[in-house]
Formats: sequence, C-alpha cells, structure tokens
Amino acid sequence: MTDVREEVVEELDSHSETLTLHEFVQFVEAHHRDEGRGVGRDLLAAYADAVYFDVDLDVMDERVTDSEEWEEGERLYDLGDGRLSAYPADWHESISDSGDIRDVIAVIQREVTEAEGDQREAVTEERGVPQPKVLRVAQTVAGIDNETARQRIKELRENDEIEEFASQHRDPTLRLR
Repeated sequence: MTDVREEVVEELDSHSETLTLHEFVQFVEAHHRDEGRGVGRDLLAAYADAVYFDVDLDVMDERVTDSEEWEEGERLYDLGDGRLSAYPADWHESISDSGDIRDVIAVIQREVTEAEGDQREAVTEERGVPQPKVLRVAQTVAGIDNETARQRIKELRENDEIEEFASQHRDPTLRLR
C-alpha cells in the first residue's frame, strides 16, 4: 500500500465532506508531491481510503482524458504510467521547471476559456485569471509555494507587468500586459 502523509490526511479530513473529485485530486497533487508529474492512481486511492472519501472509480474514469491540452468540465488528465493530474500535460511541460509566475499566468490566460466551478473561477480576455487559480496552478504544476507566488505577483504589479482587476470577492483577477 502507498504511504500517505499524515499532515495531508488531516487537512483533507477537515474538508473531505465538501471537496469535489476534481478538488480532491488537485489537493493531493499539490500537497503530496513525489517523483514525476501528477499523482498516481494508487496514491489517490490510499488518500481516499484514509479520509473515507467516497470516490466512484467509474465516475473518475469518465472524467479522465488523454488530451494534452486543457478541456472544459473539470477534467482529469492521464499523464501516462498510471498518473493523473488536474492539469493537462502541456501545462506540466510548459511551466513545471520554469519557476516563473508569468509563465503560469500566460498558460492559463491562453488556454482556459470556460469557468471551472463557479463564476469566481472564470478566466476572461477582459479581466484575466483569478488569482486563486494562479496560486493553485503555481503550487501544483510549477512547484512554486504560495508565499513566493504572491511575492512574485506583487513584483509584477509594481513593475506594471500585469493588470489587476478588483473583484467583489477578495481576490483580484490578473492579466499580463
């Protein structure tokens, strides 16, 4: 059996009743980074067992695509070798080693055309990318921790490299200039 990390189990356990399948995969992928891109199916199953997350593997398989590019609809991406990701392979290839938050914003801004989840997650040409989405992708795919990502966004803002749009929610949307 694959070993789970206790701190990840504790955090998942506190949210497991409200997490969607997609959010569950995102969380495990971000907080249990190991070798390679994405997360192994066996590791997802081990976390699901550890927190009693009721996951229907048939439903999960219905969401899996082998597309290399982003698709709407909270898809899960087959990265090969039994590994899944909440993000497509081309995002991993484009930004996993860059360490640059600009690359993260650019990839999302270029590829995402529909809201994921609720309207707060909408990416639009006019208003850009919601900051929480940037932070999630930065952490999960690029391996940039939230503090570093926030600092880099602040630097981009100060250098006038991004536009920031206020929102009725606490987090702004960002667009590269």
